[in-house]
Amino acid sequence: MFSNDQFSGINSVIISPTQSFLNPNPWDVNLLAADVFIQNDYGYISQQSFVGLKSAEIESSNIKKNRTGENTPNVFDFYNKEIGNYHFSSDVLGPSFQLKIKMKEKDWSAGLFSRLRTQSSALKVDNYLRFGNQDLLEPELYTLKPLKISFMNWSEIGLNVATEIFPYSAYQWIIGGNLKYAIGLDALNLESKSPFQLSRTSIDINGISEKSIVASNYEIAASFATNYNFETEKYEYQQRGKGLGLDFGLTLVDPSSDAENYNFKASFNVFDVGFINFQGENHLLKGSPIQLENNPTLKNTKFKSPQQFLQLLSKEVYGDENASLQGTDFKMGLPTSVHLNLSKNIREHHYLNAKWIQRIPMFENSLKRSNIFNVSYTIQKAVIGYGGSVSLYEYKSLQFGAYLRIGPLILGSENIFPLIVKQKKLHSGDFYIALKVYPFWDNDMKRHRRKDCYCK
Repeated sequence: MFSNDQFSGINSVIISPTQSFLNPNPWDVNLLAADVFIQNDYGYISQQSFVGLKSAEIESSNIKKNRTGENTPNVFDFYNKEIGNYHFSSDVLGPSFQLKIKMKEKDWSAGLFSRLRTQSSALKVDNYLRFGNQDLLEPELYTLKPLKISFMNWSEIGLNVATEIFPYSAYQWIIGGNLKYAIGLDALNLESKSPFQLSRTSIDINGISEKSIVASNYEIAASFATNYNFETEKYEYQQRGKGLGLDFGLTLVDPSSDAENYNFKASFNVFDVGFINFQGENHLLKGSPIQLENNPTLKNTKFKSPQQFLQLLSKEVYGDENASLQGTDFKMGLPTSVHLNLSKNIREHHYLNAKWIQRIPMFENSLKRSNIFNVSYTIQKAVIGYGGSVSLYEYKSLQFGAYLRIGPLILGSENIFPLIVKQKKLHSGDFYIALKVYPFWDNDMKRHRRKDCYCK
């Protein structure tokens, strides 16, 4: 919703690179903004809200003790669907600014922004764990579908530029873009490239029959890089990868006689075209059957790092702890997506907006953002802005949101009820906050009066 606000300025260029050109203010500064989004259909917390989590004592479900999310509050339980999905993202916009400039009699909007981003997703994951979650005996034979889990933590320094084209058109055409230098911090890409078999058998342990789960016919690729030092248990910031990203936008505006309003606006944007090259570790596990459950080697080892775990698996599969290592270079694609935005002026300062976001991953190891369709109604004035929205996450989950901009403070959410209202099954949420500096007491009439008069 806030991205449709004309006074969003530099904060909106990460949603629409042309929006800064429509900012009525001559300049705009973001001090700090943060957006956190989470959605999943694998696990939930019963009878709780995000606000209530601060003082709640959360217990895990225990079927043997008849403690489940269905009958007890504050219990972490599972949906136990055959297929599971999750998305997580956080976006911190650091010190950033935007200003209006004139070059060769042409108006431009230019700005610099800094961001720290985290994204992770797993889509259509075969939920084999549902059997253990329900204390059920696994099938004797089970074919696990291919899966892919991606995670990346990175920062960006970006340049935004926007200007008007086709100056003699009856409509206002605006073109804009962001050029971003990306600094890779942490990354994980885990992929099962083909279906593999899981078989349950019985083994004798000290005279007691125990089940054993054995995996076979597998091909698993794992790539990772991290700044976390597992020996000192501290995060040590340094660049693990670098790359470039590009955002592009084109906006058509039907102008209004009022300079701070418009009749209609349509915007098409492509975001996050690019990738980051990382330095880390690539592993490939493919070969002989491996015992996953009640394996003495795995069961009696306390793992301190991903390297140790993968080396141990390599020794189990190949007989050599270094055989799985394939190299140190790998590539992670940015979460490329297409955004289409439509906005109609209903009456002065009142707008009806529609937004469609569709992911289009372009590289083999690309992050995958969530698909969203959103409709909002907003009131936009110089000092205050507010509105409400309805969204379809992945085109099927209905969510409600709201935002408020008052002076330099912006608060908002596209999924507000889980934040403040107890949910039967708390499994998703979204929250946005920003602190800005901009001339919110300014308007077109005041700027006109300040201009020098050259009359005699």
